[in-house]
Amino acid sequence: MRHQTTVGAARDLHVSQPAVSNAIRHLEDQLGFPLFDRTGNRLVAREEAKLLYRESEGIFLLSRALNQTVEDLKADRRGHVRVVATPQLGHTVLPAALQDFLKDRPKVKAYMDINQSFNVLESVETAACDFGLAIGLEEELTHTFEMIPLGGAEMVCLLPVGHPLANLARIGPRDMVGHTLIGLDIRSRLGPLVRAAFRQEAVPYATDIEVRFSETACRFVEAGVGLTVVDSLTARGMAGGGSKSLIRPFDPPTKISASAVHLRSRPLSRVASRLIDCIRNQMADG
Repeated sequence: MRHQTTVGAARDLHVSQPAVSNAIRHLEDQLGFPLFDRTGNRLVAREEAKLLYRESEGIFLLSRALNQTVEDLKADRRGHVRVVATPQLGHTVLPAALQDFLKDRPKVKAYMDINQSFNVLESVETAACDFGLAIGLEEELTHTFEMIPLGGAEMVCLLPVGHPLANLARIGPRDMVGHTLIGLDIRSRLGPLVRAAFRQEAVPYATDIEVRFSETACRFVEAGVGLTVVDSLTARGMAGGGSKSLIRPFDPPTKISASAVHLRSRPLSRVASRLIDCIRNQMADG
């Protein structure tokens, strides 16, 4: 219809000219009436062909759109993903992972929320999200959940620049005695780990300030209030260029693990799986 020649149509469709001629002949046989008049090398569309073309143009547009959607889905370029994460992951590795994930996927819609571990699991269990991100989940998960390891981190000591302990290569509970200590609430995910480390060293866990989130503790350190023991993910996010705080390894070494978790009964979509890959890569690069 556009080229008015079988040669031009064949070139546009990337097929041979005889294939186009045979297709036209086959269609005319099926319809029971001719569609074109042949004038030399040109095809002149009859009124019947023009009417069919106008009526079918929308179908072809829909078909092309559907084919494009299929290709986007195959390449994980279309869809949506909902994630609920704890602050340790939602404020650190997730933003960079999401930036990497979305740069080639402009048609993917993402929803992110930050919450406590308990609420993360609740969101997963109620299917309010595709997957959750949290640390130290190994001992709490039931058979209802599927856990995907993302990588490990460790607890570190974060202290203000110029702090009396800043010259130490490593800092343990005994070193902290007599200094203002910002602790993590026992109801938090990491609070019990820090308490266990102090018990291991037979040092009372005497905090001056207690907070729920690692980031809050880091903000207080940045303000010069005191020192704290938090996860290395959050600490690295705070102690960058121009920061007023320093990171030191914490003794005894206290490892933590990060995981993605979803319902066993609700397999991950391709888009969600690719985002988890980006998060895992970001953990490895961090």
